[in-house]
Amino acid sequence: MKLVIFDMDQTLVDFISIHDRAARELFKQYFDVDARLTEIDFAGRSMAENFLELAKLKNIPEDKIRQNSEVLLNRYETNFSESIPPRASKYVLPGVKPLLEELLRMGHLVALYTGDSAAIVSQVFKATGLGKYFKFSVYGTEAKTRADMVRLAVKRAESLAGRRFRDKDVVIVGDSVRDIECGKEIKALTIAVATGFHSEEELRKHKPDFLFGNLKDYKQVLKAIG
Repeated sequence: MKLVIFDMDQTLVDFISIHDRAARELFKQYFDVDARLTEIDFAGRSMAENFLELAKLKNIPEDKIRQNSEVLLNRYETNFSESIPPRASKYVLPGVKPLLEELLRMGHLVALYTGDSAAIVSQVFKATGLGKYFKFSVYGTEAKTRADMVRLAVKRAESLAGRRFRDKDVVIVGDSVRDIECGKEIKALTIAVATGFHSEEELRKHKPDFLFGNLKDYKQVLKAIG
């Protein structure tokens, strides 16, 4: 058994257009500026980090974000909820469902970690039906860094499975260089997929253990997981 931890946005699903719209509406509502998530390097970051990065880009004082963080997050979640379609299978990336089904059939423990909040993940799972594949999720609101999120996921998995997961027993699958970096911090097996904001060339520079253009050939991904 391995612990396989997936990133969500642009690894499993592509709702970036909806995230982009939610961010634009949020910054227009509260700061009267036009701001899009895709104007910054959002990949592998928490929502709080992305709000701060957008504020910096738009010359909004940092304290305005920090002091109103809970209100901004709640509003963002509402904006996202109003834009996501009730049935959103077309947003699930190729190869994802058969890969997840095979991992469960093989007895691996599958978890999610994401910079999104629990409310956003709940909406995505409800719209796509992906929630049934994951034993648990770790959210960007629960830890300061991406590496801390992975450590928290490992701790939860060990508690559930009653065994330890160390080094290559942990697999990180994500579309950003930050997924690779945090995986290397704990000596995990890192699988990068070039379906997101970071190009295949950028991902390769960070030397993941495996690099795929997408998850469509899920049998090759299964071989990489081992």
